[in-house]
Amino acid sequence: MPAIVDKAAKRSEIVRHAADVFARTGYHETKMQDIATEADIGKGTIYEYFRAKEQLFLAVYDLWMSEYEELIRQRVEASPDAMSKVDAIRDSAVEFYASRAEQAPLLLEFWAHALRTDNPAFLERITSTRTFLRDLGIKLTRELVDAGWFTDVDARAFADLEAGISDGIFLAWVLEGRSFPLDKAFTFRQSVIGLGLLAPDARALLADKLGSKLKRGL
Repeated sequence: MPAIVDKAAKRSEIVRHAADVFARTGYHETKMQDIATEADIGKGTIYEYFRAKEQLFLAVYDLWMSEYEELIRQRVEASPDAMSKVDAIRDSAVEFYASRAEQAPLLLEFWAHALRTDNPAFLERITSTRTFLRDLGIKLTRELVDAGWFTDVDARAFADLEAGISDGIFLAWVLEGRSFPLDKAFTFRQSVIGLGLLAPDARALLADKLGSKLKRGL
């Protein structure tokens, strides 16, 4: 009797091998045969799951973002208060990027490809994750204001700014060859923003702690 193939597991296996190859040689230089060789399967097997290389490329990004979003959801849901949720999101971002340090340039290639391709699925997937992070950022900002930690602030504008700063840190980290500690960079960002938005009572409570982090830098 032939072995029963777990199609979901097989698909995930192909996607993970594809990520390694794409990261090593780049999207445009990668051939489906390269991925088949890496996965130790026939090229035809890949086509049973993915019609084209671009579809497989998108599957890699989708897998990564799905794992990232789920990591954040789990940690935020397990956090007892708004400040803990802030730390949970920061730690999740650092862990996600650091765990894919060798593949980090591939994220930049995803973004660039999304702007070049006429396939709208790439920008739609990117927008989906950014919307998830923005909505979470808005909700959390309002929780911090309501809890008295933050002064009143436009939550949407702040969430968009936060996302831009985080993307900038990641981009600098990649372009500079990961020459600075990512976790300290995100903590430094959090301290700078925190001091700027803290409500008076919260500032009195946390100013010394955050101020010492600013002095230490990265």
